[in-house]
Amino acid sequence: MSEVIESEKIIDNAFKKYIPILTCICGLICIALFVGVNLEDAPGDWEIYKKWGAPSAIDIFDGSYWGLITSNFLHIEIWHIGFNLYWLWILGKKIEFETSKVFYGTFVLSSALVSSAGELAFSSSTGIGISGVVYAFFGFIVVMSRTTDAYKNYLAKSIVYQFIFWLVLCIVLTQTGALAIGNAGHISGVLWGMIIAYIFKLADRTRLTIGVISLLFIVSAIFWSPFSTAFLSNRAYHLHNDKKVEEASEIYKEILNREPDSEFAQANLKIIEVSKLEEKAYDLHSKGNYDEAIETYNQILSLDKNNEWAKENLRLIIDSDSI
Repeated sequence: MSEVIESEKIIDNAFKKYIPILTCICGLICIALFVGVNLEDAPGDWEIYKKWGAPSAIDIFDGSYWGLITSNFLHIEIWHIGFNLYWLWILGKKIEFETSKVFYGTFVLSSALVSSAGELAFSSSTGIGISGVVYAFFGFIVVMSRTTDAYKNYLAKSIVYQFIFWLVLCIVLTQTGALAIGNAGHISGVLWGMIIAYIFKLADRTRLTIGVISLLFIVSAIFWSPFSTAFLSNRAYHLHNDKKVEEASEIYKEILNREPDSEFAQANLKIIEVSKLEEKAYDLHSKGNYDEAIETYNQILSLDKNNEWAKENLRLIIDSDSI
């Protein structure tokens, strides 16, 4: 028994003195990006976000896939980066100490990718901040504490309850409109950490196969998810921009079926409808079908009351009739 206690003391001392290089690097990257973005004149602008590693959903669907990872390292508010770096250190140091650098680095990057993809699958952005990775660490340690002595009792029950409470509170705050939080990223992170923990003791090849398949499945959700219209919005935008208005119109309608309050779809669908009516009104007016032209101009104005073109042509018909 004394030998076991002595062994535990040696491990404990080694852990206290351990410097987690990769965890430190992640923290320093977060700090550097935090300082950089907050020195900008408009730190809340998406173009500024992209400059510092967090491109918009449109940019990501247009090929800036790197943003799924780099957006995790960007923070704007001091409380956000402070909270995340504290837990990144507490949880990350333990995992880095108990595993290899290759495993830990891969775990960090895959957790960043999964949490961003999960958030984008349920919302219109990847979110920002490394909390998705922190929650992946949390999920990993919770499962490992039940299967591996090295992690047993590392997290007190009060800390576990604190993470669960914060997870639920964030959902409530988001649903009530009090604060916008990447809840899908948090939940995706927890689940990913748990998956990695469950396959951790499998043979390397089996673990790699399961991990890669799971990763591809989760990340692909941003393209087929029924919960978010971000991908559909990007697709409709490009079709509209390429003058393929009929195809764009169908996708705008699909977006509105999923999200009736989508201002993006409503506005662009109205633009298409007004454009069609303008073509019809021009044709009727030029052929002298003034009664039908007047009706069409009024339809345009019912959709776009500030349409000066319709107002002017309607006035011309009315003036010519009064002469």
